[in-house]
Amino acid sequence: TACGSTDASDPAATEPVASQGVDQKLHDSLPADIKEAGRVSIGTEALYPPFESFDDDKTIVGLDPDLAQSLGQVLGVEVEFTHTAFDGLLTALDGGRFDLVMAAITDTKDREKEYDFVDYFLTGQSIVVKKGNPEGIEGITDLCGRSVAVLKASTQEKLLGQFNEEECAADTIEIHSFPSDKDALMQVQSGRDVASFTQDAVGSYNAATIGGGNQFEIANSEALLPTPVGIVFTKEDTQLRDAFKAALEKLIAEGTYD
Repeated sequence: TACGSTDASDPAATEPVASQGVDQKLHDSLPADIKEAGRVSIGTEALYPPFESFDDDKTIVGLDPDLAQSLGQVLGVEVEFTHTAFDGLLTALDGGRFDLVMAAITDTKDREKEYDFVDYFLTGQSIVVKKGNPEGIEGITDLCGRSVAVLKASTQEKLLGQFNEEECAADTIEIHSFPSDKDALMQVQSGRDVASFTQDAVGSYNAATIGGGNQFEIANSEALLPTPVGIVFTKEDTQLRDAFKAALEKLIAEGTYD
């Protein structure tokens, strides 16, 4: 599927998305148990803005809930998000706790061996440092021999491991993994780690918003290693996967995704 982005300065970017009408053909294509329940259970890790986070009322908000809401309207079902630890999301999907997972999960070849993806966004990676970049970090090689914080079980954690086998083989990165991206940022803020390694959309959002934009910044001038993120389904749930894929394509074609 197509990927895109919106300029935050564009007034349309802050307008609520209009409600979508039900596509009866797509609704009819859903699995029988989903149609009978009238809802889809979605697993997420709601500590990863702007994809998903809790607002003041403890409601999960962000790109993923907004997109899922529109997808659900097209398919004629309610969508229900449940927060759980990131490293437990796919295990919970395997166990049938969720119908699908939507948590800005990177679509990788390794994950594709066990799960199916409907990709909906493309994002690079960012090195987040203290404001002013006191360590003068500019790229991956500047992380060699230093301690870096990262989300546990994330693609970014795996990438750091790959850097230790390649760019930093002679002086490896000390990788510190944490349950949430917020925990990783706290390590940078306290000075225990020189940087955190995260998705560019997330790093840019946090750098711009936390502490009024005065606590963190992005060290690299261009996003690194662009990768797709997608909605995750079990290999057995092809009918639900195909319904969501068709609904997403409809939202893209009609301009709602933009």
